[in-house]
Amino acid sequence: MNNYFVRFAFALCLLVTVSSCRTQKKVVAPVAADIKPMVNKSVQDLQDKLDSCSFNSALVTAKASVTVVREGNEMNFNISYRSKKDSVIWISVSPLLGIEVARLMITEDSVKILDKINNKYEVTSFESINKMLQMKVNFEIVQALLYGNFFAYKKNENRFNSVYLEDSLGSQFYILSSLNKKKLKRSLEEKDLNKPVIQDVYVNDTTYRINRVQVEDQRINKILNTEYSDFRLTDGGLFPFKSKTNITADKNIEIRIEYGKVAKAESLDFPFNIPNNYERIR
Repeated sequence: MNNYFVRFAFALCLLVTVSSCRTQKKVVAPVAADIKPMVNKSVQDLQDKLDSCSFNSALVTAKASVTVVREGNEMNFNISYRSKKDSVIWISVSPLLGIEVARLMITEDSVKILDKINNKYEVTSFESINKMLQMKVNFEIVQALLYGNFFAYKKNENRFNSVYLEDSLGSQFYILSSLNKKKLKRSLEEKDLNKPVIQDVYVNDTTYRINRVQVEDQRINKILNTEYSDFRLTDGGLFPFKSKTNITADKNIEIRIEYGKVAKAESLDFPFNIPNNYERIR
């Protein structure tokens, strides 16, 4: 695992969402005729329900296996994860042999990477991470993606305008969308450069947990799509133990992760000591 791959793995861990590499179902694109505007449920109603049913824990500890596929190259590793709500995310990366090779600490204003293979470290920002991922993310979005919680990709520019009901594969989903009700026939619509970012959130009609979220930036033809599954009850609420994230851009990226353990913690530390002999990457 060279220096670039260590940094790349860390950047991808910012968008970690769990998935199974064994039982993926083919995603069927919604048919326009099966999508109906909701009459009795408003955008605010659904957002309030999403907030009340979200995973919520002040301190979380977890372990997971990760598979990253980029341009046909596959990388597998394990992570140990710790987080403090709205404050810090800490990740330790180990290959399958179990020896820690890297460590990551994310806060609202910095991303710190410790490369234990090459005795180097990096202190960077979300701006440079975004260049690598070719998407716009921040601490709030990363935290929401990890927990399977609701987020608005661009709060000021991309408000949600409508709620739809979709029948797919024998199940019903609410779709919270930034599109308005006049654009139901998505397969026929043309790109609207005046509103280039489209976000759709697919919500289970019983648990009000998110099964899928897609963000499409039409100006630059980039798509972030995350699918959640295997929801299990934890101390913090229902948590998605499996999901898959695809980033469609100039270079496509797929992230598959499966959690083996997710638990609420009473107290946690976030060790990140940089040895004196480590060289800073600039």
